[in-house]
Amino acid sequence: MKKLVPALFASLMVAAAPAAVAQDWYVDGGYSFIGIDADTDDGSVDLDLGAIGGHFGYNATPYLGLEGEVLVGVQDEEATAAGITASVGLNYLIGAYGRLQAPLGDRASVYARAGIVQAEAEVSVTGFGTDSDSETGAGYGLGGMVDVTDRMFIRGDYTRYDIEDLEADAFMIGIGAKF
Repeated sequence: MKKLVPALFASLMVAAAPAAVAQDWYVDGGYSFIGIDADTDDGSVDLDLGAIGGHFGYNATPYLGLEGEVLVGVQDEEATAAGITASVGLNYLIGAYGRLQAPLGDRASVYARAGIVQAEAEVSVTGFGTDSDSETGAGYGLGGMVDVTDRMFIRGDYTRYDIEDLEADAFMIGIGAKF
């Protein structure tokens, strides 16, 4: 299962290669605020993390597209209980999505996306060491894009990640370019 996401990315790139000369490619980057609700043996834990990342995609039609996502954690959550300090952070998240989209006039669009993601998180406990784990799950959400110029746009979206015993809500704002 851990090799599934890289295989999906490779398939996406091979399938989209003939369309590389079209002007329907885009790339964007931005900041994601990630709220995590994780199930533990003692109940659930709420964490707030931050990540930078981006998307690259191809709009096959005005209504259908393919998109890849890469996030890298930049803001960890740290907590102290009973004199023990633990830090939790996102190492990476990658995903491959299908997109349904609808243009709103000439300069804006809205979309829904769903796909598969793989993420790796790391926990560091003072005096006990560090451990990381990666899991595969689903990602789905809604968003919108507004063109600033013919080639530049602003993007905002909400994505829900369901990965094993973890649910995360991510809100992303970014800027991108069309090719």
